[in-house]
Amino acid sequence: MHGRVKVRTTEEEKARKEKERQEKLKVFKHVMQKIQHKRKESEFDKDLLELTGKVLSSNPDISTLWNIRREILNIFKKNNEVEEELSQLYDAELHLTEYCLKINPKSYCAWFQREWVLTTRADPDWDKELGLCNTYLKLDERNFHTWDYRRFVVSKCKPPLKDEFDFTTEKLYSNFSNYSAWHYRSKMLVELYPDLKGGRPIEDTHHKQELKIVQNAAFTDPDDTSAWFYQRWLLGAVKTVTKAVVYVVTPVKTTLAFNKPVEHNFVSSKVKLFCNNDLINGEWQSCSGNQYDVLWIFKHSANICDDLHIKMEYEMEDGTTQTISSVKVNSNTYVGRNDISFEINYSKPVVEELITQLDACRQLLAMEPDSKWTVLTTTVFLHCIDAKGNYKEVIENLHTLKSIDKLRAGYYDDLITKWSIEDQLAVDYGNNNLEFKISFQDKVTSLPHLQYYSYCESVDLSNQNLTSNVLPSLVMLQHCKKLSLENNKLTTLRNFPSLELEVLNLKGNIELKKEEVDLFREKCNYTVLY
Repeated sequence: MHGRVKVRTTEEEKARKEKERQEKLKVFKHVMQKIQHKRKESEFDKDLLELTGKVLSSNPDISTLWNIRREILNIFKKNNEVEEELSQLYDAELHLTEYCLKINPKSYCAWFQREWVLTTRADPDWDKELGLCNTYLKLDERNFHTWDYRRFVVSKCKPPLKDEFDFTTEKLYSNFSNYSAWHYRSKMLVELYPDLKGGRPIEDTHHKQELKIVQNAAFTDPDDTSAWFYQRWLLGAVKTVTKAVVYVVTPVKTTLAFNKPVEHNFVSSKVKLFCNNDLINGEWQSCSGNQYDVLWIFKHSANICDDLHIKMEYEMEDGTTQTISSVKVNSNTYVGRNDISFEINYSKPVVEELITQLDACRQLLAMEPDSKWTVLTTTVFLHCIDAKGNYKEVIENLHTLKSIDKLRAGYYDDLITKWSIEDQLAVDYGNNNLEFKISFQDKVTSLPHLQYYSYCESVDLSNQNLTSNVLPSLVMLQHCKKLSLENNKLTTLRNFPSLELEVLNLKGNIELKKEEVDLFREKCNYTVLY
């Protein structure tokens, strides 16, 4: 048996490790007690710097100790410490953070301390910091802490933006699966290549080029999500113009809906309402009480009666004025609708690229029909290229996604609802009736674009999959008289908005308690069916 190394048993090994842990804990507690005592006695000296440094060298995530070190350095600075010595202290602090980051490259505390030192000292070396970022990103190109720190350094030393953009290209070709690099790239892309003529966020040539790069990434590893997310961002990188979509003038209430939220100053400065060519003065109020809103109520004292000529003038973003005439839909009620479109305004070169990539997606689907990202991207391409023409295939694909990606079925249901409502709106805005009823087969799960139907007096949302979460959004139905929520999934009437209804139908909501409905009836002055 002589000359053989003794192998510890499992119990012996556990006992040894526990003894080591207890010894380390004892030392840690002793040092922490000394630190706390010195801080309590306001002994902010180099000895306290040394003590905190020892602890942080083994555990860099104790934020209290970094706070103490900043206190000490600030005191030295206020006491007019010799600049050379102060600079040495800052250097030592940077060395400590470097050591700590080797222990834990994702230490929030260490990265923050490094930022603090460089913004506090008088002589920061930003070029050196940029080189440090390069070193760390060679070790781990996906460390988002390093990417975040790099953006901070770049904001200080301001290297050529093109160099940074090329740096992300280099990192992505090294490894496409890099959320941080894609995100950083998106920020620079808009700054480097804006479409100055067309008003789009990205110039056409580079928009098309980015789509090619991201397609290459997505097809290299179809299961990696980072490239797919960047692709979705690229497809959404189009300028949307703020538009007034519909206004209603009645003796009781005047409202104006926009395609996206606007603030009070915007609507009060951009919109003018005329009655028989006379300007109507009044005050705009948010429908929901928020600073930004999609529906605004106009408080005025004009007498609205029969046979008036009412129009609205709206100043567009390009400075031109658009006139929206109204139509009298019944006695003393005037509705003015704008032309609406949910088509995405891509340039011709980008559309051509999308068609090319759609063909590539179809080829990939032929080989991997259950690839959810490919199905989703195919669906998004179809919607972006021609939402109306491809509507049927888009909805079919979303149903396919619900079956192969069950965990996100709710997301696909919401997309079906949104795109189906957009398809129906084009039809509804072509007639002059004041009714809204779901005309497609799929049951809605949410109420997108409800402000577009703010003019309706009758709204039928029966036999859907709506829950009580949608109730606050019903505030958009400011002119509704008859509202049906029959056969939905309401569980409570809390947050039901104040509306000037005549009839509210709540039948068939089996989880809605009769006691709550009775209390609700007592508070409202319209008929509630249950």
